Formats: sequence, structure tokens, C-alpha cells
Amino acid sequence: MNKTKKILPLFLMCLILSLIIFPSKILASSEFDANKDVEFTIDYQNEGKRLSNAEFDIYKVADVDKDLNIKLTEEFSKYPVDLTKLNQDGWNDYALTLKGYVQSDGVKPLQTGITDAKGIYKTKLKAGLYLVIGKNLTLDNYIYESSPFLVLLPNVEKETGTWNYDVISKPKTTRNEKIIKEVSKKVIKIWKDKGFENLRPKEIEIELLGNGKLRETIVLSEKNNWQHTWHKLDESVNWTLVEKGVDKGKYKVSISEEGDTFIVENTYIPPKRPPKEPPKKTKEPLPQTGQLWWPVYTLVGLGSVMIVLGFIQNRRKKDDV
Repeated sequence: MNKTKKILPLFLMCLILSLIIFPSKILASSEFDANKDVEFTIDYQNEGKRLSNAEFDIYKVADVDKDLNIKLTEEFSKYPVDLTKLNQDGWNDYALTLKGYVQSDGVKPLQTGITDAKGIYKTKLKAGLYLVIGKNLTLDNYIYESSPFLVLLPNVEKETGTWNYDVISKPKTTRNEKIIKEVSKKVIKIWKDKGFENLRPKEIEIELLGNGKLRETIVLSEKNNWQHTWHKLDESVNWTLVEKGVDKGKYKVSISEEGDTFIVENTYIPPKRPPKEPPKKTKEPLPQTGQLWWPVYTLVGLGSVMIVLGFIQNRRKKDDV
């Protein structure tokens, strides 16, 4: 009885902590419906100004289940990125990388929408992870540029832990005056492959895209210290880039932008070790019966002879008496 009294408070404390730490997973799992449409809204504005006639392309990157497990679509599974163990912030780090790939490969969007007079675009989508890319918008002598982003539909309410099927996204937007200015863009390749430097390719190809169209292809290698700078580029153009010919089984790629510099990061993926096979059981040799029975026959024969001799000797003793 005393042990029960001691254990009960500890059990209740663990139960309370589990509800505090894991409520989203428990509630969200019970209400997830993969067949239910998600109301997705893009609210596009800059410093309070609502931006109309802005065009957005929407791509389905992956399917999602109630446990937040994602499975890349066939179109996106070929790219050297790993989105399986990330949250919303982690996914957005790969948005620029994926933008370069879809524009370079001419991937067709699932949907294309244009914002209305209030800067709103509404649509219905099934559950999944989506990439949203906005095109540059010229309005009132200004050029508005939105950052690409990844959005999970439906998403989970942080406060209640329930699935939200009415999702609103407000893209990050920058505004520049419509004046043709020249700008320089730089690309730097970073390798994360400590201990495996000898496996690096001798060179890589980088494609520079302007407003989604190929402008130039350059080669990076040790000769140019894995970096390159483009000069006299139109600042009003939406510049991005993509690395071509990556071995997705050996490296995963992440592209980020810091000011006017693109950082292309390749992380080495160590090969998976094959599971250890259990030791093979050696077969025990079958008994060689032909070599073991002959002593038995001999002993039986000798025993029989001894019995007969004993019987004869016993009869003789009786006769002598």
C-alpha cells in the first residue's frame, strides 16, 4: 500500500508531462483527413500595400500523413535534398534550392494563380508539402520580389495541436525602384565532407538563371577556388542558380543567399553499412552407421557362443552326477 502511494504521484507527474510535451501529435493524428480539401490563401502585400496581379506558381513536393511523415513526389525525389526530418523553418531553407531546380528543368506547376485587387489568391489543395514561387511584379514604378517558400497543408495549430484546414501564407516581399541598376552576383561552393575530400568531383557546373531562364553556365573547381562572380547584371531581374549533375546518392545540396552571394553547400552522405548477417550454422555430419554396427554383430555372436558353451557344460556336470 505504501509503495502504491509513492508510485502514484510519480505516475501522475509523468502523465501530465507527456500531455504537455506531446499534445500536438496526439490530437493532430486523430483529426487528420487526407481526402479533405485545404483552403489555401496567399495574402500578398508590402508595408501595408496590397499587391494585385501578382502571379504565383504552386508545386506539390511531397505527400504527408497524420504523423507528419512526408514522401517526395516522383518529380521532386530526383533532387539531392533531404526534407524528411525538418520542420517549417527547415523546409524554407530548401525553398531557394528547389526553385532553381524546377526553373532549370522546366517543371510544370500544379497550379498558377494571380492575386485579386486586394492582393488575395485563394485555392483548394489536398494534403501535402507545397513549393510556392512568386514572379516579380512591377507596380507604380516599383518592382516587388517575393521569396519562395514551402508550406505544409494542412498545418498544425501550435496552441491546440489540431489540424488547420484553412491556411493563410504571407510571402516575404522586397521592393526596389524601377531603375535599371547593375549588380554583381557571386557564388561560393562549400564542401561538408571532412575525411572524404578525395571523393569530390574535379569540377561542377553552375547554371545562372534570370527570371527562370538560363543565362550562363560556369564551371567551379580548385583552379578558381570553387567560386565565381558575375558582373553588370540587371538588378531588376530575379537571379537564382542551380548546381547540375549532382550524385544524389553521394551528396545533398543546399543553396542559400546572403546579400548578393549565393552559397552552394554540398554535404557528403556516408554509405549505409549493410546489416550484419548471422553466422551460418555448420551442418553436423550424418552418423556413419555402416562403420558402427559390425562390432555389435561380433559381440552378439560371441555372446551366443558363450551361452551355448555354458549350457553344454552345465549338462555335462548333471550327467556326471
